[in-house]
Parts: sequence; C-alpha cells; structure tokens
Amino acid sequence: LSGAPVRAGRGEKSMKRLWAAAAILAVLLGGTLWNAWYAERLTGGMIQQLKQAQERTAQGDWEGAAELSEQAFQSWQDHEAYLHILMRHSDTDEILSSFRALEQYLALEETDQYTAANAELMTQLELLAEMEQPSLVNIF
Repeated sequence: LSGAPVRAGRGEKSMKRLWAAAAILAVLLGGTLWNAWYAERLTGGMIQQLKQAQERTAQGDWEGAAELSEQAFQSWQDHEAYLHILMRHSDTDEILSSFRALEQYLALEETDQYTAANAELMTQLELLAEMEQPSLVNIF
C-alpha cells in the first residue's frame, strides 16, 4: 500500500477552487476600482480645461478658450481606445459630437450657443465618470 498514489480529497479540491474563484474576484474588483478612479481623473481634467475655457470666453479671449477646448479634445482623442473599450459607445459618440459642436461655436464666437454647448459637454463628461463609480445605483 505504501506504493499507491495519494489522492487529494474532495475538500482539498474544493478549497483550491474556492481560492481560485476568490483570486479572480479580487482581480475583477481591483480592475473595476481602477477604472472608476481613472475615468474620474480623466474626465475631471477635461472638465477643468472646459471651465477655464468658459472663463476665457467671458473675458473675450476666444483664442485662449479655443486652445483650452482643443487641449481637452486632444486628451479625449489620446484616450480613445480606452474610452471605446470600456465605455458605452453611444455615450462616447455623443461626447465626440459635443466636442465638434463646441469647436464650431468657438469658431463663430457665438457666446450663448457656446455656453450652452460647453455646459452640456461638461455634464456629459461628469455623467460618463459617474456611471463608472461603484454605487448601488450603478449596480442595480
């Protein structure tokens, strides 16, 4: 009997599966939390640039506003792969359209339309980040 192979008991196999499942769950939770943090950080930076652009238009500095808005749009473009992989396409497409509209209002120096479009774009960015935050509203 000493030469017979020793078989792992059912309890030992169950524990290995349990630890494997726990490790997978921990990785998924970590990825989710990282994504929420990153989305907030990314959109927060763009929103700050758009707020500064709004202040510039109030001062009559349309060129400065256009430059800041372009920087925010460039940041969006730089993260396009991340955004299209992890975010809903309808949301990212809507934000892209809003950036394009904002660009036109800046070129025309249309204060009222620009202010409304800029406010809408900032709200869309806030909502995009909010959707990624772990909360009961987003889970259920």
